[in-house]
Amino acid sequence: MVERKEITIMAQPIFQKYIHNQVNSTYNFTNMFIWGGNGITYDVVEDCLVLFFQGTKRPVSASYPVGSGDTKAAIRKVSDYIKSEGLTPVFRNLSEEMVKELEVLFPGSFAFVEDRNDADYIYETDKLIHLSGKSLHSKRNHFNFFKKTYDYAYKTLTQADMPACLSLYDRWAEEKEELKWSGGSREATKRLLENFDKLPVRGGGIYMDNALVAFSIGEQVSEDTVLVHLEFAADYRGLFNVINSEFLSHEWAELPFANREEDMGLAGLRQAKLAYRPVRLLNKFNAVQIQKL
Repeated sequence: MVERKEITIMAQPIFQKYIHNQVNSTYNFTNMFIWGGNGITYDVVEDCLVLFFQGTKRPVSASYPVGSGDTKAAIRKVSDYIKSEGLTPVFRNLSEEMVKELEVLFPGSFAFVEDRNDADYIYETDKLIHLSGKSLHSKRNHFNFFKKTYDYAYKTLTQADMPACLSLYDRWAEEKEELKWSGGSREATKRLLENFDKLPVRGGGIYMDNALVAFSIGEQVSEDTVLVHLEFAADYRGLFNVINSEFLSHEWAELPFANREEDMGLAGLRQAKLAYRPVRLLNKFNAVQIQKL
């Protein structure tokens, strides 16, 4: 029997039991916890962790089961549950490795559809720190302009800095037209900031005249990758380049890769992420069941 549960901070040990060395940003407790108010729930099925996604205009679907349990049995059980809701079973945000495994478990039973909007952008940490190479020349110019023009200080953040972070986010979001459709964005940000010291995250901020003007928050998700959850900055030329570089330099320089998550299909965000020249995209797929299991 499937019993969908709310993702509270108390669920963190459960996620930690089943999710290990997972670069795919969907399979991350912090992300699912902060966005849980948008219809994301979970259950443990056949000793595998399964996420469920549902919205006002989005019928229930599930993630790929993760963990060391019986994946095949879990898929069958989740499939039966979704069918009991009168729906075609869909498993979302599968990595290429998950697609291959699912096809081995149930040959020809699923159609796979790539979801470009959910692809994670993976970068070389060193290149984001130093903005090296001809392709990042314009970014480096903005970075150098800020450093030459303004006096600033970098600070590793604590829970005490989180109210200032939320205030900065609110000022940043006021001018972002593309956020109008995403009412859950502020709630997700607020949830992360309020639980900063309870989550496995680190934060860094840029201060000018003792005022916070930029901040970033991330966490290590695998032996070689940091996942950057949040990054916001006031309207100064080059400030986004500086917080990006300084945060990685001070907190994550030992990790070779940085996952800066998806672009959600937003044209401006996609352009910005591509401009930093990702080393690869972590492609994600939706698996639509087309045959009985």
